[in-house]
Amino acid sequence: MMKRILGSAGLIVSLAVVGSRAVAQAGRYDLERTKTVLTGIIESALAQRGIPSVSIALVKGDSIVWKAAFGYANMRTKTPATTETIYSTGSSFKSATATALMQLVDQGKLKLDDPVNRYLENSRVQDRLQSEKPVNVTHVLSHWSGLIAGAVTKPIWGRELPKTLEQMVSTLYTVRAPETQFEYNNFAFGLAGLMVQNISGVEYEKYLVDSLLRPLGVTTPHPVYPSPEMVEVMALPYSPGGATGQPRPVAQVHFDVYPAGDIYLRPEDMARFLGAHLNGGMWQGRRILSEASIRKMHEPQFGGAYGFGFFIKKDDKGHTIISHGGSIPGQLANMMGDLDARVGVYYMTNSGQIQELADAAIALLRGEDYVPIAARKSIAVDPKLLDSYVGAYELGAGASITITREGGTLYAQGRGLGGAARNELLADTPSRFVVKGPDLRVSFLKNQAGLVDRLEIENYGGPITTAKKRPAQ
Repeated sequence: MMKRILGSAGLIVSLAVVGSRAVAQAGRYDLERTKTVLTGIIESALAQRGIPSVSIALVKGDSIVWKAAFGYANMRTKTPATTETIYSTGSSFKSATATALMQLVDQGKLKLDDPVNRYLENSRVQDRLQSEKPVNVTHVLSHWSGLIAGAVTKPIWGRELPKTLEQMVSTLYTVRAPETQFEYNNFAFGLAGLMVQNISGVEYEKYLVDSLLRPLGVTTPHPVYPSPEMVEVMALPYSPGGATGQPRPVAQVHFDVYPAGDIYLRPEDMARFLGAHLNGGMWQGRRILSEASIRKMHEPQFGGAYGFGFFIKKDDKGHTIISHGGSIPGQLANMMGDLDARVGVYYMTNSGQIQELADAAIALLRGEDYVPIAARKSIAVDPKLLDSYVGAYELGAGASITITREGGTLYAQGRGLGGAARNELLADTPSRFVVKGPDLRVSFLKNQAGLVDRLEIENYGGPITTAKKRPAQ
């Protein structure tokens, strides 16, 4: 049982509370306090949600200030996870593929407004709409390409060979004009990886290792085609055990569109990459990208919330936050950085999200107070205001969220919150709440008439989802 491994739930919660008190007493960065609070959050999640393991690395300035691992990489053999354990990056590696392509922009080998077909040789995408604007590099890296979206997952032991990048890209075609709609698109980043390969004249993995990862000090040798030695230290994939604390093994898979995120590394490796983005394209004296290209990657495109390989937002302090999550079955990763404070976090698990962890790490690295959700109390909100939030909110595709009130507390239930469970909302402000359980954040918004007409769900390291309030009947 995970609870026996990590200690009693009471001890874990106590650790989180002690950490929160320490934070409340100080207003400056303290590494030991940071480690204490984050350890409490991680161990609580492992015990109470049945997550097998977590590995984490923290960046401050141009240094990795802490790396640690918790739990088991293999539950059956009780093999402990270590900081050398390898996990899947999932889609968080999109930012690395985008960076590789921007290196070629720096070298003058392509321009952002160039049509992508110029660089796809015999694998050109089909412009079935005959749009006045052909799909260009900016469209692909920002998910505004209008190309058909999706990804193909294959079981590793299914004996079916994946398509090559060339075969995959040649099947793409436009379903809407570029710049019409943001649509998260794994295929587009498979296309970006093929462009890296065609323009550089170097196979995708070799280019990534030689031109991006090795200059950052990354020693993991084969992120696309893992060596036997890498496989030996990989975390196996599981589904989280939830309240039972018993994770279940799931099938290992691979993706046809591996530049979109089917990559295998350690958290420290990706933390070094994140650090370069926090430091204007440099990491410990080595430049991987020009400052101009770094700034371009961190600019939201076409009025959205995504740059080139990063979600972009302003936080409550006006700081620019770059982030990207990633997941494949049984593997999850999350990357978040504060460009203004030059701090960041990258963590990986072999099952399950710990939504709170990234926010907590950023706050603590900035020297701010942070109270873990397990020890947090909701602020008092006017009951009349709470009543204005009650109702059903439509997410589309038949999904909805229902908000109810009991006394001074709101509850949320619905598929848009990661399951059918009924979750308590903790008020951070009168209009913004933390969804206790999945640790998502929900904000209630008003229209010009002053009536609550929608809510926004913020997924850490991912997009903000808007749900419209259903009119009362």
